[in-house]
Amino acid sequence: MNTTPEIISLIDEIKNNRTHGASQLARQAVKVLKVAAERSRADNAEQFLQEQRQIGEMLMSAHPAMAPLFNIVNILLNAVAEKATKIDLGKIRLFTVSKADEAVRESLKAVAQIAKIACALIASGDRIMTHSYSSTVVAVLKKAFDKYPDIAVVTTRSGPGRSGEITARELCRYGMPVTFIDDTAVGLQIPAVNKLIIGADRVCADAKIVNGIGSYQLAIAAKSAGIAFYVVCERLKFDPRLKGDEADLEEKEPSEVVEPGRLPPEVKVKNPYFDITPPELVTGIVTENGLLEPEEVINYLANRSNKN
Repeated sequence: MNTTPEIISLIDEIKNNRTHGASQLARQAVKVLKVAAERSRADNAEQFLQEQRQIGEMLMSAHPAMAPLFNIVNILLNAVAEKATKIDLGKIRLFTVSKADEAVRESLKAVAQIAKIACALIASGDRIMTHSYSSTVVAVLKKAFDKYPDIAVVTTRSGPGRSGEITARELCRYGMPVTFIDDTAVGLQIPAVNKLIIGADRVCADAKIVNGIGSYQLAIAAKSAGIAFYVVCERLKFDPRLKGDEADLEEKEPSEVVEPGRLPPEVKVKNPYFDITPPELVTGIVTENGLLEPEEVINYLANRSNKN
């Protein structure tokens, strides 16, 4: 079964996106399945399900490091598969569209709840450092700024992809005082902050955090300085399937690190987009269900794995 050029283009947009966070891309992936359902050329429910599965597989492999893409697509496909044997083509299409909309609403609801919970960890006058781009982190900081207009944020460039620029722009438009620094200035700037908050692309079975490259160094610096280091993410990012050392860290184009020809061809250039932060460096993980310590996350994922 051939996927239409329109759907391939939408999948490529997700695959080639180097700046937005995992939650946003997961919601975008569900919208692709919704569009595919609305414009499906299937003749029957079985063909429709095959079509959705084919597109789902491409979406789930678009960013292997990002757990929510796999989780949200897999949840939707399982729900559609269960219904496909019971209802006709017209109804299964409508059901898929409805479930896709529901998945997006639930994700946005989770982010709003996380912002509310994490806001309680922030105090008047706080100077908060963040790294990489996370729509959840931005939601948390906006919520906190509404309550404490005297807080300020330090955000890093965030690796070759420069995703920290998006964070800086969004917070600045909201009126928040923002200082933008290069990643190499973290050690110099960290004594001037009193909290670090980042997002996550995956929380592994051993509670190791996969996030934008440079997060690990930030966590080490925070530990050395005695500063609280919080991760904010919806449970959609929890992945009981693998441990941190099994995660795909998505090597990207070397040209982002150094222009072609500037170094001898014998020099190997690497450009990983993600790194792994061990749980002992994390103060707490804020989900839509509350603040969890890393050990609680490990127990939760172990129980979830046993049920699957």
